Amino acid sequence: MAQSFDIPDSTDWLGTPLSLLAPLESSLRCQICKDFFDNPVITSCSHTFCSLCIRRCLSNEGRCPTCRLQDQELKLRRNWIVQELVEQFQNARGSMLSLARKEAARHTNGGDDIQQPSSKKRRVDYVEQNEEPVAADPGSQRMRTRSHGVSGEMPVQDQEPEVIQDSQDENEDYAPEDGLFSCPLGCGRRMKEAVMFNHLDVCTGKRAPSPAKPTTFGSLQPQRPAPRNFTGHPERLPAINYSLLKDGQLKKKFRELGIPEWGPRALLQRRHTEWMNLWNANCDSLNPKSKRELLNELRIWENTQGGAQTPFPSTADEITRKDFDREKWSSTHSDDFKRLIANARKKNDAQVRSTIPEASTASTASEKNAPAPAGPIKAPVENGDPFVIDSDGP
Repeated sequence: MAQSFDIPDSTDWLGTPLSLLAPLESSLRCQICKDFFDNPVITSCSHTFCSLCIRRCLSNEGRCPTCRLQDQELKLRRNWIVQELVEQFQNARGSMLSLARKEAARHTNGGDDIQQPSSKKRRVDYVEQNEEPVAADPGSQRMRTRSHGVSGEMPVQDQEPEVIQDSQDENEDYAPEDGLFSCPLGCGRRMKEAVMFNHLDVCTGKRAPSPAKPTTFGSLQPQRPAPRNFTGHPERLPAINYSLLKDGQLKKKFRELGIPEWGPRALLQRRHTEWMNLWNANCDSLNPKSKRELLNELRIWENTQGGAQTPFPSTADEITRKDFDREKWSSTHSDDFKRLIANARKKNDAQVRSTIPEASTASTASEKNAPAPAGPIKAPVENGDPFVIDSDGP
């Protein structure tokens, strides 16, 4: 059985009576990952992004992805109001979308499910067989209500009001048969007979006020988020200058952070940058994750973009990054360049060799078909005059 995936998107509101909610939901989504804001932060240019998304962009380019102005991670500030808006909208999104889709389906079906009021009403005969109908005044025929739909010819029978006796007084004297006795002084407490006398010595005869229960209205009462605990947040990691640290010092820093230290220097720098982004973005969260969860996210990054894949970028966008090591790239792929140059030279030599025999064959054929000279032929002689050969002689 094929598994269906329901990925929420702002276009879900299109085609429903609540289509105006599509731009509202789009404004609550990050323009980098296209998902709802996760730990939103605001930049110095007043743009809001997910904390992890904007930190990765600033680490690679140092510019805001919206207005392309230069910015720094130190200038990022948390945007609490956007976080609360996203949480409340996500809580109400499922119910609102379900109602909107039902209403849209009802309009699509042509309104078959909508009950139209009937133009004619059925007359109900309330007259028994043994009774004669009572003639009603002409004015009484106009006294008909739409809710009942009863004809004015129907006789009105007077009914005596039914009296229901209140049994509150009887309930006050009711005592359950549980083996306990009520306090005779009127405090309302019930206890065993063995402790009754000790209770009478301290009883004041006043009833203890019952605690008032809060009135709830089910799903109509808005659910308030639990109070956040802002204490115990981890400290942010500062940025370091990799050019000032040797390989041994950099690996020692990795051991202090508890992250893997294997791989070339370029990979170590990328790994530390990713870990710093994950850690500092977690500091912006109201509910920070544990270090184990962050290490798991770093492991996923290793399997997709880190050391488990090729340690060097393979696309034009990654090659143009400011932290791209061009010298390392050239030295690593020098063998590939030499191999490509050798293959190109072999291919060129093969083409030259294939054209030389064709040219020599064509020159030989032209010499055979050429006419013989009419005059004498002078053969060169090393010493003396040239030797003349008569071509007409035998």
